[in-house]
Amino acid sequence: MNSAKQKERELIIKLRKEGKTCVEVAEILGISKSTVSYWTIRHKQTGCLKDKQRPGRPTPLTSKKLQEMKKIIEDTLLGQNNRAGLSSKEIRVLIQKETGRAYTLRHVERLLHKMGFSLITPRVNHIKKDKITQEAFRKEFKKNSSRSMWTIPS
Repeated sequence: MNSAKQKERELIIKLRKEGKTCVEVAEILGISKSTVSYWTIRHKQTGCLKDKQRPGRPTPLTSKKLQEMKKIIEDTLLGQNNRAGLSSKEIRVLIQKETGRAYTLRHVERLLHKMGFSLITPRVNHIKKDKITQEAFRKEFKKNSSRSMWTIPS
């Protein structure tokens, strides 16, 4: 661990070994006195300045499992009828079948991002869209762009 936290902790111990008090070290480093005391005591007891391992439930979706699911998505789901994409809801059902756990749509989107997929937002094309009318509007808009569009013409 070669982070800023590690360097700060090493500096705390170094300054304490030089004979500085906890209050002096806290003022020098701009941290609280209790932080200095905590790391000084912990270093005396364990000789270590690393973070303790945090408890928590291990995820059922390991990186190997995510790679397997990515392969399933690419081969089976995207291979059907030359589909361009999938919805988060379809992937959520697949993940629930594979792991036996239900995930929220937002978490499914995070997992898809982790697998290397990107979110595509579809743009709706109206049936009655007319390119000629659109071009005419653009030209008219450019002509009248000097006046405010929010005023009511008299």
